[in-house]
Amino acid sequence: MSDSSSNPFKSTKLISLEKYFDEMVKLYKSNTFPKVLLLNGKKGIGKFTLVFHFLNYVFSKNEKNSYNIKEKLIDTKSIFYNSILNQTCADVIFLYEENGKAIKIEDVRNLNSILSKSTLSTNPRFIVIDEVELLNTNTVNALLRTLEEPSNNNYFILINNQQAHLIETISSRCIRNNIFLNLAERKKIIDYFSSRDKLNFLSDDLNNLTPGLLLKYNEISDKYKIDNKENLLSKLNKLLPAYKKEKNKALINMSIFLIDNFFYHLLKENKNKIDSLLSLKSIIVYKINDFCIFNLNINSVLNFIELELKNVRQ
Repeated sequence: MSDSSSNPFKSTKLISLEKYFDEMVKLYKSNTFPKVLLLNGKKGIGKFTLVFHFLNYVFSKNEKNSYNIKEKLIDTKSIFYNSILNQTCADVIFLYEENGKAIKIEDVRNLNSILSKSTLSTNPRFIVIDEVELLNTNTVNALLRTLEEPSNNNYFILINNQQAHLIETISSRCIRNNIFLNLAERKKIIDYFSSRDKLNFLSDDLNNLTPGLLLKYNEISDKYKIDNKENLLSKLNKLLPAYKKEKNKALINMSIFLIDNFFYHLLKENKNKIDSLLSLKSIIVYKINDFCIFNLNINSVLNFIELELKNVRQ
């Protein structure tokens, strides 16, 4: 489990999502919590962190070091909290992308096998599946039967980051809750992490960047020694080869964000060239997507991008 600042398991303070937390607690205390809950919202706004705090409330409330519901704060001495960090908790199962690797059908089959076995615990069991929108058809089909007939003790919380169209057969089986942060709420989270972790932010464009992605991209910048003063091509020369080696989709997502941000500022300065600049941006993004899909030669891709940018002011 990563120790990075973007790791939601290490986010012991819940910020700007208090009203959603209170709604979940109210449902749980009234015994009306949905058997299958779907949380919809942009990637990086804190949906996973919200769920983690809710689970800490549920499972640590009878502990000496219980969840501080007033301050929305996890006690790091809690038995439950540490059982999650040590991956020894039997009452909560997480399926999520790890090291850039998506959830596979084998993961869901293993989950189904675990759920089919009886347990001695009388506690509720929560299954949290992140980025459910990225599950392929075969993986979804493996999951559907379990969602259709959850046992009395099992509760599913699915997280949709809206990066792709969610398969309807999943959506139709859920109670949906849309999670949203306005600009002031996002800034509040970012200010907190900036103060806590002394982050060197990549961008001040908060309209298009969620707190979670901002933290992730700063970690990538530190790891690959990306300087904010470098031009776009220099940054891509570090990110794309790293993706070629690691296959971590976050590196591609960051590359596309940097391209979007680069052209955003160009468009503000060159309003008479909107059509040509948007076309150029699309060409470069398509090339990067082809690079991922077809495993194109890295040098040819970087040379192509360099040629396309040669007449653009860096």
